Amino acid sequence: MVIYSILLANLKVGCCSDTTEVHLLRFWEARNVRKCDELMNLDILLIDENSTVIQGYVNVNRQFMFKQRLSEGSVYRLSGFDETCRNPNFRMLDAPFSIRT
Repeated sequence: MVIYSILLANLKVGCCSDTTEVHLLRFWEARNVRKCDELMNLDILLIDENSTVIQGYVNVNRQFMFKQRLSEGSVYRLSGFDETCRNPNFRMLDAPFSIRT
């Protein structure tokens, strides 16, 4: 069975049922220093085969499910994620969207 992957540049805002294959560049914990260093989410940087880089994040309630499985430089196949408009207060890239799992 062949699984077709969509490129990051072709994603649209909303729930995505397609599959994309990406390399995980980096990930780190995002913490709120104003609230006693409270964990907010797990931020990730992803790149696809066309060198499109996108920022994403894993919700704090789901990050323990994913954190042990993540390895920087590894290839992952993502599906069942949301494509959202990026946060105007915190942006690392000029990409118009971010991925939320």
